[in-house]
Amino acid sequence: MANSKFFKNILILLAFALVLISCSNSDDSGEKEAEDTIATVEGFYTGSIEITIDGNDITVPMSLIVNMASTNKFEGDFFETNSFSPCCSSNPQDGTFNFDYNPETMSLTNFIIRVDFNIDPGNPCTGTYTGAGTLDTSGNANRIVAQMNVDDCNVANTPAVFTVTKVSEL
Repeated sequence: MANSKFFKNILILLAFALVLISCSNSDDSGEKEAEDTIATVEGFYTGSIEITIDGNDITVPMSLIVNMASTNKFEGDFFETNSFSPCCSSNPQDGTFNFDYNPETMSLTNFIIRVDFNIDPGNPCTGTYTGAGTLDTSGNANRIVAQMNVDDCNVANTPAVFTVTKVSEL
């Protein structure tokens, strides 16, 4: 009888230890979830630029290759095509970009795209697109929507909306 009480106490202690271990593991998974959210920003994105020029609504295809530069900072290549190839440059891309990402608010700030359309060496077109946006992770893929100010050789200080959806991981 004394042995059975001893084993019963051991089983209760083991069950309690398992509950504690289980709880501490679930706390770690919350931290892992935040890390995963940051990591999921990286990837290949395609979409479009919506802009009005001379009263005409224009949709321009675009794609981004997004890489993590450091914690909550991202950079990569910009293409004015949906095929991750330059449309207007002899460079490997039509431009480069960087932005800061806040995983708590899902916001993108300091979003800067530096374009270098040099397909015509006698008349290169450079410029800077600046703005901010959000990362929407609802649904099956990440979607970046950014309000940008386009300033290049074609337009000056013109508002545009950039919308791209992740099509694959890096």
